[in-house]
Amino acid sequence: MRPRVWTLVHGAWLLLALSALAEEAQQVAVHLEIRDELTGSDLEVSIRRRVERGTDGVDFMNEVVDVEYRRYPGLGVFVTSLCGVAATSGTFWALTIDGERAKKGISGLAIERPVRIRWDLVKGDSEGRADEEQ
Repeated sequence: MRPRVWTLVHGAWLLLALSALAEEAQQVAVHLEIRDELTGSDLEVSIRRRVERGTDGVDFMNEVVDVEYRRYPGLGVFVTSLCGVAATSGTFWALTIDGERAKKGISGLAIERPVRIRWDLVKGDSEGRADEEQ
């Protein structure tokens, strides 16, 4: 009788370990950085989290920082404030993904693999183009 119980206990532990490994495989690492070097706010944020594969970029941002944005139907969101620092006239929050300027906004990001998300408050025009001296 005892060997049978021992086998059941080991089997249960093995199932728990495999379950934990499967859950870990469904998560990916995200490194979020936010910098404001324009306004003197001294804002410098660095957050590392693991999220479920497929997490929406806006949902991730809403979970980890204070973010404000305007939603444009058919286009997505335009971030107007991060961590209490608003993009005022002539500035905008520029998004880079893995060190490259984002070709689509945060609302177009589904986190499927480890990713580095960075926001910088930069000078720019009303279309979101950064000034050349940046």
